[in-house]
Amino acid sequence: MTNHKYFFEKGGFKMDISMKHGAEKKSFRIMKPPKKAIIFMQQHIGTCNEPLVKKGERVLTGQKVGDAKGTMTVPVHSSVTGIVEDITKIYHPVSNRMETAVIVKREGKEEMESLPPVDLNDRKKIIELVREAGVVGMGGAAFPTHIKLASEGVNTFIVNAKESDPNLVCDVRLMIEKPEEIVKGIKLMAKALDVKRTIFATRTQEGEIPELERMMKAGGIEVRRVTPSYSVGSEKLLVRELMGKEVPCGKFPPDIGVAVNNVSTAYAVYRAAYLGEPLISRGLSFYTQNTGIDNLWFRTGTTVKELMGGMDEKISRYDRYILGSLMMGWATKDIQTPLLKYTSGLTAFTKKYARPYEKQLKCIRCGYCDSVCPVDIYPSLIMKADRESDVKALKRLHVEDCILCNLCSFVCPSHIRLTEHLFDGKDKLGNAD
Repeated sequence: MTNHKYFFEKGGFKMDISMKHGAEKKSFRIMKPPKKAIIFMQQHIGTCNEPLVKKGERVLTGQKVGDAKGTMTVPVHSSVTGIVEDITKIYHPVSNRMETAVIVKREGKEEMESLPPVDLNDRKKIIELVREAGVVGMGGAAFPTHIKLASEGVNTFIVNAKESDPNLVCDVRLMIEKPEEIVKGIKLMAKALDVKRTIFATRTQEGEIPELERMMKAGGIEVRRVTPSYSVGSEKLLVRELMGKEVPCGKFPPDIGVAVNNVSTAYAVYRAAYLGEPLISRGLSFYTQNTGIDNLWFRTGTTVKELMGGMDEKISRYDRYILGSLMMGWATKDIQTPLLKYTSGLTAFTKKYARPYEKQLKCIRCGYCDSVCPVDIYPSLIMKADRESDVKALKRLHVEDCILCNLCSFVCPSHIRLTEHLFDGKDKLGNAD
């Protein structure tokens, strides 16, 4: 693991990442399948799925339980064998709305419904398989992977293994445990994209992932080490770092000939293609102040309560949780919240932890938020435009370029949650269009 104690950000800001030092040495602990799997229909960016099953119906592990028509859709699958106990609306921690979920009660001997084998030399068949497997971007964005793989005019494929978040090491651990599988997944994705150049971007130092590096070299994949910076983990900034190319405002990497996917996504593609397994399990980094970081492998739909119970943690000790990145994740107090396809981390806080945004003060116009913004927009002005619902100003200020890194909120001396306004601003601009 890198010896850096800090990541250095624009504006002279330093981010302490010492909490994850050494955690990559901890093997994945395989968690038991949940007694009840809560499968949200919405686990991707795009059209929400509709349930394909009915209450009382028996389903198999890997069976498709939700899907929708349209391009921006990705199906969801049951992570356990059992009976559909209910189909209901529950609170979704990411959308902040009540969303439809299929609740499957685990029952009987586990039976697997595998994906049908396809011709892995056929680009279109690979893309279709990735969609049917329900694979999304597993770095946190949850963008449908098959959409990226179907991009035309792409000449370079970047595998994002930066994992710059201060509390996450599950990607690095995966690189240590599953090097051959990751390389196979990367090659399939490169075949689907029909690219000649593949770059593997990592923050690890030379010799820390020797097996993976050896296989990358043998497979003609470039290994590039990136600047120790949190914000460079964003795909647009990663493209600029590695390629020296700027992704224009309102555009995406494929528009300039580059496709970016997370290393865990590559592993999910491998499991779909070679094991016939849809995306129903993944790794995450679990952190408490008492235990430090542990790497866990869990089934999707597992609740916070079940995961904590599997770790022999006393639920009563904790007050709230963050799903995913400490900087970009979603907070919840509900222990029945299920973990999703793109949940890369779980951090548990006791009541003694400070709540920095509980008592927000007025903006003092110090400009610190603007100085640390990695994409050079103005969070302070966007906040004002959002409060006034000024869509023209939001467009002029390029709110759509915000990567929701949360640095602006993190450094604000008035404890203002600027990211909330940036998120709302992006939503208002999108609805206006």
